[in-house]
Amino acid sequence: MFVTKGFIKSGNFYTLAPHLQKMTQKRKKRVTIKDIASQLGVSHTTVSRALHNHPDISPERKEQIRNLAQRMHYNPNAFALSLRNSYSKIIGLIIPEITLYAFPSMVKGVSEFCHNAGYNVIILSSNESYEREVQNTELMLSSQVDGLLVAISKETEKYDHFERLEENGIPVVFLDRVFKDYGKSKVIIDGQRAAYKATKHLIESGRKKLAYFGGNPSLYITKHRLEGFRKALQDFKMKEHTIVFSDDAEDARLKTFNIFSRQDIPDGIMCISDEVLTGIIPSLQELNIRIPEQVGIISFSDGPISLMYKPEISIIHHSLARVGRVAADILIQGIENPEERHDQVHIIDTKLIARGSTIGLQKFQSQV
Repeated sequence: MFVTKGFIKSGNFYTLAPHLQKMTQKRKKRVTIKDIASQLGVSHTTVSRALHNHPDISPERKEQIRNLAQRMHYNPNAFALSLRNSYSKIIGLIIPEITLYAFPSMVKGVSEFCHNAGYNVIILSSNESYEREVQNTELMLSSQVDGLLVAISKETEKYDHFERLEENGIPVVFLDRVFKDYGKSKVIIDGQRAAYKATKHLIESGRKKLAYFGGNPSLYITKHRLEGFRKALQDFKMKEHTIVFSDDAEDARLKTFNIFSRQDIPDGIMCISDEVLTGIIPSLQELNIRIPEQVGIISFSDGPISLMYKPEISIIHHSLARVGRVAADILIQGIENPEERHDQVHIIDTKLIARGSTIGLQKFQSQV
């Protein structure tokens, strides 16, 4: 074994000499905000605010922190860009999960709008976990995003992790899944009004015993649509028949089977989402429940799934792509014009599209 130019030969192989291995390992260690803060004897919050050009940090301190960050090679590419333009040109997007149902169109709307505005998008999933959502926000903060778009997880009740972002000069806009009482900018559909419209359509098509198939009961979006369902029943002087909540398609399938295996079954269903719908239909088919003769169905939908069944399913169409575009627009305006930034609520219109799963009842009744 011998050493040549920093390499050790052992047999037919060369490896780095031990002292160079240590140097290489040190060079690979990622510099963090805490490393910079430790060098200067300040808090990591001060460093983060300085790097994001927060007005509470003095120009002298900002220059000191930026110079040290450059010398320590802290996030060099994004950081150099932010020094030149005052922005990283990066938007963060946190969604609850990546599925075939709703969120892909939202991601597409956000991505297309941001691309056209000259921004890149970092997309993370909370996997319906509050803890992971908090971790995602910390990652977005360390990635120096200019702003954040969020559809909250089903477990999320607290919002202090979003307040930390705002305190660090990073604006947050919520979309589709939002807090009821946290008064930040948000883009939503009027779920109560849309659910009322869907329920009214079922009633006017001759249904008398209606079932509400909601999503996770802890979500404001589920509660809001249930309010619309109940308001329509009240206005038409009808009693509640069935209210059920499902977290996913499999849960919806099992609950549908149980409900339609009993004697007093519903003759109309107002369904909250495509995912729940894909659980309902197989159970009805297994039980030979005919649509629309025995039960009419209308569902909230933003995709082609409702067209895959025979008869095609009546829907409340809500464009999550448009929700994404509008939310991205609000966020970027707030980033580029911080002095004009203010909290706002933008409500996206919905459209009722009646198809064979409800309007077919009149044709059937005229034939008997």
